Amino acid sequence: MALKCSVIKSNRPCPITGSSEAYEVCNVDRNRKVLRNIISSKSGLVYVDPVPFENTEEFYKTDYRKSYKGVHQPKPKHVYRAGKVALERFSKVKNHLMPKANCLDAGSSSGEFVYLLSSRGFNAQGVEANLPYAEYSQAELALTVTKSPFSEFKTQEKFDAITMFHVLEHLEHPVRDLSHLGRFLKPGGKFFIEVPNILYPDMAFLHKWHPGHLFSFTDKTLALLLEKAGFKTVSCASIGDGGNLWGVFEKPKSPLESSTTVTKKLYANRVLEDLIKQRIGYYLRVFNFIKLFRKIPTMISEKKKSKGLSGKRILDLLYKDCHH
Repeated sequence: MALKCSVIKSNRPCPITGSSEAYEVCNVDRNRKVLRNIISSKSGLVYVDPVPFENTEEFYKTDYRKSYKGVHQPKPKHVYRAGKVALERFSKVKNHLMPKANCLDAGSSSGEFVYLLSSRGFNAQGVEANLPYAEYSQAELALTVTKSPFSEFKTQEKFDAITMFHVLEHLEHPVRDLSHLGRFLKPGGKFFIEVPNILYPDMAFLHKWHPGHLFSFTDKTLALLLEKAGFKTVSCASIGDGGNLWGVFEKPKSPLESSTTVTKKLYANRVLEDLIKQRIGYYLRVFNFIKLFRKIPTMISEKKKSKGLSGKRILDLLYKDCHH
């Protein structure tokens, strides 16, 4: 498939390569409001250009959760759902951790993963920019959570592991923030990251462009970004049904040489081709029309099992039942 897209110059350069050469991928978000996503012709990284917020960190500090879920603090069903997801993530992390490892959850939200780590005997804390959610995790779950954007985070602690789940795609300056957090990771320590997979075929093309997702990753561009920030890739691939990417990265004991990997223009073209094919391909798979109906029993179960319970009680029951 030959591409006939015109090269444009981005307002902000690709954080991996520093190049401003790009192609336009889509010019509206999932709500059909103006939002331009582009793809770097040098790295294949997809990102929003220009950034739609006057002050990104201020937006996430106060407004993001309200605009995303319609609430300033999580409902019981949200806590239950997040608790189930935390168990899935813990199953991927636990074999990398020594007993009583010192862990930081970067973007700890309402605290479900930090609470799970603590319940399993790890020394865990969080850092969360959104004030209402951070305050909820402090008050409801009695967790140690620093209310701060990553760029301003400070601690005397050194961590064996840092986790970041569905947060990286929201950062305006990902290399800066990853590098800053890496200062608090011990040499040889692990950085676990989960993000949406922009090449997931079972999501409608227009629905991919979330207004808060400033970056969209493939397995290759996720690894490249972490390498740019000074980490070594241990593994990076899609998980589950392919909707998300899971990366395990390590802080090297000596600094990496700059630019460990060089991408080719051909890769960016291939990513763009795949995205263009998905404009139609999504609608050719019958499964995608019945997904909502398959979710209904789960939604009913979440509401039933969490109704009338505090967040702490929900998680205590959930994590006790799954302890083994």
